[in-house]
Amino acid sequence: MKKILLFLMMCFAFANAQFYYDKHGECRGAYKDSLEYSKLVGLAERFHGPILVKKPVKGVKPRKNLKKIPQKKIQRTFNVSRDTLGKENWLEVEKNEIVKLCLDNNVLAWETSLDSKILNDSCLIFQASMFIGVDTIKLYFPDSDFSQSINFANSLKYLNFHNDEIMLGFNNYDPAESKKNPLRKNEDPLRIESISGSYLVDKYPITNCEFTQLMWDKIPTKPTFTNSDRQEMALKWAYRKKNSIRNSNCIAHDSAACTIFLSQAMEYANIRSIREGLKPYYIFSETNFNEPSILSKNNYIIAYFDFTKNEDKYVQISVDSSSNGYRLPYYDEWVMLARGGDKTKKAPWGDSTATFAEAQKYAKFFSETEIFEADPVGQLLPNDYGLYDMFGLVWEHVLFEKKNPFKALKGRPSCLKGGDDQV
Repeated sequence: MKKILLFLMMCFAFANAQFYYDKHGECRGAYKDSLEYSKLVGLAERFHGPILVKKPVKGVKPRKNLKKIPQKKIQRTFNVSRDTLGKENWLEVEKNEIVKLCLDNNVLAWETSLDSKILNDSCLIFQASMFIGVDTIKLYFPDSDFSQSINFANSLKYLNFHNDEIMLGFNNYDPAESKKNPLRKNEDPLRIESISGSYLVDKYPITNCEFTQLMWDKIPTKPTFTNSDRQEMALKWAYRKKNSIRNSNCIAHDSAACTIFLSQAMEYANIRSIREGLKPYYIFSETNFNEPSILSKNNYIIAYFDFTKNEDKYVQISVDSSSNGYRLPYYDEWVMLARGGDKTKKAPWGDSTATFAEAQKYAKFFSETEIFEADPVGQLLPNDYGLYDMFGLVWEHVLFEKKNPFKALKGRPSCLKGGDDQV
């Protein structure tokens, strides 16, 4: 009995400690600091097999024994060569997915915060995170004291461009139409450009669950707006919060979030960055300006919406150039991503001769089920970049990096692209 109590103290005593488990999933102890390689070697020898080091998760108590994940529940398997680990390589998973990861070498130790369990000397079973984002598993091998990492893009697409040609802009207007309506002149002409760089892009529009969970502290239980439309919208978010459990699972194909203001989208991006230990991209500052505008590159005035304030206000937005966090797409980026690499078509389904039935394979139109609600994401075909719902379903906030080419938008810092009748 005394040994059992001591064991429990070892596994639960340290706040923010790292816990380590043997190949049977049994907790064997805890360290406040990271485990040195020599200690990992000693633990592996002592317990006759690889060690799983669990990084702490805020608000989650460590388990005495890790629950067994039946192999029949495995939804995806990755067989990874050790030789590829030094390269930038992203493995794509979905929220909550049960994944089997195997290396072509024996593993000394695995380090992760995910729910996981050692399967054998070279394989680990884990469950992907409940939220969209990046998960990382660190590995140690018996013959090297250097760790290697495997990155998982959870409901994200990794896109890497090397001097790839892309089409920007949109099809020219009829010159006769331009004379009738000066605002319809060709302000953003079709053009082919070359791009290099890598992106992690959300596969789906942000869902109601994602927004509710991350913006939890900003959604009031009982909003009180004098404006009836805003009150109705705020009550909808309050209802979603009331019927949710904080930090509960977000399914991959939840309904798309709509009625999101630009300032809220930016706040969401910052909170999501903080959740992953990244540096937020957007900086909010007080301002005396009272209308949206682009001051300079990545320096904007936007309307600020708060769930708790009746009066409208404006804020100045700048960006942190050293940020490694999430952000909204810029206009040209959105056009590139929406076309999915095609250099001839307006949209994935074809040119202007395409039928409406063909378009409906990629884009959901007239999807509003009730006010302030939208259909689930990812129900239709993706484009050639593997991105869903770039057209139809909901509008998306898109920023102009330094210049707005459209006179009709009167120099505003953002526009809505790709959607149906709702944001």
